[in-house]
Amino acid sequence: MTLDEMYDQMDLYGFEDFEDSQKLLLLNEAYLDIVTREPWPFLEKIVQFVAPSGTTQITVDGGLFRVKTADSGLDNSLTDGQNNPQGFPHSKYYLNSVLSFVDQTNDLIMTPERNDVVEKNYRWINDTNTPYIYYFVGDDLFVYPEVNGNTTYRLYFLQTPVNTTEDLDTAGFLIPSRHHSIIVYGALVKAFLVNDDPQASLFQNMFETRYQQMRNDVWVNQYDRTDRIHVVTDGVDWTY
Repeated sequence: MTLDEMYDQMDLYGFEDFEDSQKLLLLNEAYLDIVTREPWPFLEKIVQFVAPSGTTQITVDGGLFRVKTADSGLDNSLTDGQNNPQGFPHSKYYLNSVLSFVDQTNDLIMTPERNDVVEKNYRWINDTNTPYIYYFVGDDLFVYPEVNGNTTYRLYFLQTPVNTTEDLDTAGFLIPSRHHSIIVYGALVKAFLVNDDPQASLFQNMFETRYQQMRNDVWVNQYDRTDRIHVVTDGVDWTY
């Protein structure tokens, strides 16, 4: 389904007087309402990148990081040192939550820690070894200590969804295309509310029904074996 097809669907329900820009605003609002409810599998992403020696900050500007296509190099500046943007191909990612963070160069599983703990218990050591800890300041990801030699990392994470645009079309929606209709239902709820139309409650029910159908489809992608409970051992005594 394309954005134009979504606009046409909204027209069928009586919203042909809405501008396309208004429809896009409602579609984006509905989309973000849906994808921020749960840690959906379709938000998962695995990215391998090379962090330059001396790096401590992995993401910038609230979870954004850029990876060059040619060499997988992490480059959040994309400038030549004079603040002139470069034209080299790159991929842009928005990090929300970390699922796994591995240093492939040194065969190291990075350990998550709180920033205040790093400040009070680690930073005063002035460690210069290989980074083994990662932490967040706000929405941005950091490692400690700084990267010692160019290092390849593998980051498995949940993406932060962002609004789509006319240029991106529905490719900007991370929801699988077979479930794009739920975005239209959500936008129609908002459109009816804008017009103070009582049909909003009817379409809210349709939206919630379609939402449950999507949950049932998306959350189970194998029936080959049953779920298992994994026993995790930890040397720390948590009985306090």
